[in-house]
Amino acid sequence: MKKIASTLMVLLVSLIAVACTQGSSGITTLILNPYAGVDWSQNEQVLAGLHTHTTHSDGAAMPHEVVDFYHAFEYGALAITDHDLITYPWTFSEINPAWEDRDPEALGMLAIPGNEYHDNNNVHHFVGLFTEYLAEPNQPIETTLEALFAQPQAVGFFAHPGRYWRIFDTYEPGEMFSPEWYQAFFEQYPVEQLIGMEIINRQNARPYQRDLWDRLLTELMPGRPIWGLGVDDYHGDRLGQRMNWGFTYHFMHDPTSLEEFRETLMQGRFYIGFTAIETEDSPRIQSIIVNERLRYIEIRATEYEEIRWYSGVDEPLMTSRHVHTGNRFYYGAFSGDYVRAEIIRSTQATTAAISYTQPFGFKQEGS
Repeated sequence: MKKIASTLMVLLVSLIAVACTQGSSGITTLILNPYAGVDWSQNEQVLAGLHTHTTHSDGAAMPHEVVDFYHAFEYGALAITDHDLITYPWTFSEINPAWEDRDPEALGMLAIPGNEYHDNNNVHHFVGLFTEYLAEPNQPIETTLEALFAQPQAVGFFAHPGRYWRIFDTYEPGEMFSPEWYQAFFEQYPVEQLIGMEIINRQNARPYQRDLWDRLLTELMPGRPIWGLGVDDYHGDRLGQRMNWGFTYHFMHDPTSLEEFRETLMQGRFYIGFTAIETEDSPRIQSIIVNERLRYIEIRATEYEEIRWYSGVDEPLMTSRHVHTGNRFYYGAFSGDYVRAEIIRSTQATTAAISYTQPFGFKQEGS
């Protein structure tokens, strides 16, 4: 009898949790879990900065100083992405004798080649990684991406889309910077090349970027995921040398492997952090548990106040839809195609600390 009562209690809790989660009749199956391959007891979380600038373009610090800054913050991977310039490898004195060389292996860091495509007719900036390709001046972004992704190892993402797409503006379908304009690129290029878009840039001055993310995910998930990224876009000039605003944590078996790091970008095996306090981390994810029998996703993390789950958008502004609060999300009767989580310690401007998961994808039975 005790065993039966215990089983009934588990089923009752599951049904109540499902009822509390926006859903519909039928059975929903999790078919996309970007963290499925993570070994939570063995994998290291490699802290990465993937959008930074130096005096080689329009930054205020020399390349070796930027490396030293991020090394002091215990970053394990760094991409210097100067505008339309390659600041790589870290033998910086070959570019400018006034600059000092740095040895990434000796520092325990991964040096990632790349740059920010900046000088183009379509204005939109784009970050390319694992490439030394440089675009021609005033080259349209369509031409840039076609040439970039012809490079065998190249991956990339849209930089600060909130600078171009405005939530309060009205666009004709397919108009430049409209959601359909972005969607067309994500439909043209696979996630193994066009990995996603920035959802955090610097001090989170463009929070509506996450609304655009959700609009695109609503249209494309689960077949075409878009991974979110958090970056400093470090320049060091207008913000008094501030860094460690936005970053990513990558789950890696071998933190010295550039190829494995590249795989985490393509597979979404990382999460995004934002903090308003330079010396603090955002909440750290300890594990993500998927129970396929009871159909839930559970997040365990450090030092957080609450976990909010988002899926889809709400009219009239098409802003991100909050569908559940709690560390466990029951998806068995959920009608959405995806869900993502925000792990929140604080949302206050001066103390904000939030981590963001990548989206999980669902399929409804019979669809």
